[in-house]
Amino acid sequence: MNRGSRMRRLAQLHERRFGLPAYNDGLITDEWFRSHFHYAADVVQQWLGGALDLKNARLLQFGCGDGITDLALVLRHGANAIHGIDVRQEYTKLPRIAHEQLGMQAIPKALSFQTIEPGAPLAGQAPLYDGIMSWSTFEHVQRDQLLPILKDLRACLKPGGYFFLQIEPLFYSAYGSHLRRYDEIPWHHLQVDEEALWQVIEAYDGALSPDEVDFGFADFGPAGYKRFVFKEYQELNRLTADELVAIAVEAGFGVAREERRHYEPAPVPQALLQHYPRDILTNNEIFLLLQRPV
Repeated sequence: MNRGSRMRRLAQLHERRFGLPAYNDGLITDEWFRSHFHYAADVVQQWLGGALDLKNARLLQFGCGDGITDLALVLRHGANAIHGIDVRQEYTKLPRIAHEQLGMQAIPKALSFQTIEPGAPLAGQAPLYDGIMSWSTFEHVQRDQLLPILKDLRACLKPGGYFFLQIEPLFYSAYGSHLRRYDEIPWHHLQVDEEALWQVIEAYDGALSPDEVDFGFADFGPAGYKRFVFKEYQELNRLTADELVAIAVEAGFGVAREERRHYEPAPVPQALLQHYPRDILTNNEIFLLLQRPV
């Protein structure tokens, strides 16, 4: 353990003995913050916390984003230590966001964050983790990196450790384009070409649903944000739930628990049913609890 790790560990022990920084979730006004601070954190607690004692576990968050869910797991569910990694640096906004939404003066020492290069290996950089979690991230991982990354994450886990993975929305579901902020037509991305879809997004001039506006919006501005999310749509890996499970098993994980949720906001167009199974078109979300064999 290097000096930085020792100092962080001492700070974490101090927090556990004398208490976490004060917060007030009655101050929350931002719906994106609220959904991640409450709903997402509660789901992780139910799935990963049902398999591990979060109060005594070291956790890795793969694709931590702005870190709001990690913050909630520490404050609301007593998580002991979470290290968040991401290819972007949205987590650098967390101190400001936590001050604005919770009245916090400091971020818990139980949290640490790191920026990584896409596909960069993690195994061997830190002691093995008790648990790993990933929230709506793996649909953004390039196809050729899925198996190597899952193998690498398996190597980051202690034998018997757990990995909770969630994806929503899956690509072939009604709003699997991740463009619902601008386009409410179900399965539209499967029915028109990219140029026609972009014209719909570009022409949109209405308000955005508050729970769909993340804290990166201000960095881009309205037009820039449209271009950003459309590029993310173009780069989606189009992973299905069956493919995800198969790749995870190939990477050496066992499936401890699984749940698939379906959503059909309108009748599935018959033209699509001629090309895709109904189950794929209605499967909106997957919750997957994986385990590294002992």
